[in-house]
Amino acid sequence: MFRISTQKMYFNSDDEFYKFCVVPEIIPVEYIDVDGTTRYYMDFNLTNAYHDAIEQGKKFIIRDPNSQIYKHQAVSYRTITKPIQNLEEYFN
Repeated sequence: MFRISTQKMYFNSDDEFYKFCVVPEIIPVEYIDVDGTTRYYMDFNLTNAYHDAIEQGKKFIIRDPNSQIYKHQAVSYRTITKPIQNLEEYFN
């Protein structure tokens, strides 16, 4: 489980952080292209808990020194990748 300090949230693994921040559901998003045609693209949401922590200025630390989420500063669900804010490097 993760630990919360005043301004930092600690996660033991990428999987733990992923479960905290990703809503594992593909959703269609409608948009109008330059020709006026309605089109769709697929997306996923980040959790309310993640967004609330960002608004509160929390920093996220994943305790795995080989964290791929930290390395890429992003999470992916299926083939969609989104950037993650407020990640800090873990130091042993």
